Amino acid sequence: MHQNCVGIGYLGEFVMDFRSVAALLLALCISIPANFCGEARLQRRIDVPAYFVFGDSFADVGTNNFLPYAASRANFPPYGETFFHKATGRFTNGRNIVDLFAQTVGLPIAPPFLQPNSSFIAGVNFASAGSSLLNSTIFNNKELVGSTGSPQAVPLSEQVDQYKTVRILLRNVLSPLEAQKLISKSVFLILSGSDDLLEYLSNFEIQNRMNATQFMSNVVEAYRTTLTDLYKGGARKALLVGLTPLGCSPSARATNPRNPGECLVEGNELAMRFNNDVRQLVDELHVTFPDYNVIFGESYNLIEAMINDKKSSGLDNVNAACCGAGFLNAQVRCGLPMPSGMLDVGQPLCKHPSKFLFWDVVHPTEQVVRLLFKSFWAGNSSTSYPMNIKALVSL
Repeated sequence: MHQNCVGIGYLGEFVMDFRSVAALLLALCISIPANFCGEARLQRRIDVPAYFVFGDSFADVGTNNFLPYAASRANFPPYGETFFHKATGRFTNGRNIVDLFAQTVGLPIAPPFLQPNSSFIAGVNFASAGSSLLNSTIFNNKELVGSTGSPQAVPLSEQVDQYKTVRILLRNVLSPLEAQKLISKSVFLILSGSDDLLEYLSNFEIQNRMNATQFMSNVVEAYRTTLTDLYKGGARKALLVGLTPLGCSPSARATNPRNPGECLVEGNELAMRFNNDVRQLVDELHVTFPDYNVIFGESYNLIEAMINDKKSSGLDNVNAACCGAGFLNAQVRCGLPMPSGMLDVGQPLCKHPSKFLFWDVVHPTEQVVRLLFKSFWAGNSSTSYPMNIKALVSL
């Protein structure tokens, strides 16, 4: 069993403080929602009382800011400059997809679980950059393991444990029945899997132990376990966001050993296989749990279409990162110091982020995230299967 990512003593102390503070805040929200929780909650047209977010850097809103030695952070400029006008821990220039979901259904943006003194009545974000479906993915990545051997990202399995803590708090404050009603109407958003696949692609030791089919079976089974655990914890509505063409990121293009600058075929093939398996998992879950409404957001084809026809999406650049330096702006990561050999190059930010597909070496710009969310929200079954988010939240 893996060690706690922030230290057992620290987390134990935090959870005790978290429980007392959260209980008070929950009570306040229940007694004076108009004054304390804001009028957005009263004005919502859609009956979604809360949302819970799980996953990696594509959904992280600042979790890793609270991990003492996290290797993956976005709490420095120019991250966040377009919308928040400051770095928040989001790995883009503005909002990510879970922010857009919250604002569309009229909910406040959910805080990170590890953020002290936060109210979780309308939702919690457990996502952590570097997170993975398989616990072993983090331990295999030396950048994500501290000197003590403790992971510096929160694995998905631990995020589910954190959710169970929040569920207990809701039951204690609201009553078990009212908590279950709130949770059953809430939406669970999960963005995970990319770090597992990227680790497999770069780790020859793992490739020697198992082929891609065996590895994918392990990853999808971990996903199944996660979704089953959430169902047992009261979840009845969930959105799973699929993977984009991993081989076409600036990072993958810049490090392509055979054709630098071109998409890495192996990365795209693995992402497509993962998406197909997860889509099949959605069908299987509908059979196993008929009252579990799980939908799959098809990111791959949407991003691929932008790459193949950038002008139709209003983009000018689909290869390089807006922020970074070197070849495709992928040799030096966004916002990090320039190495001694590249001091004369500098790290100029692109003038128009909304014209770029990628903000940094992996993550899309807010403009692209908005296009994805628009398709998930109101698109047909080719982009959001078997129904779109608008239909999901109306159930």
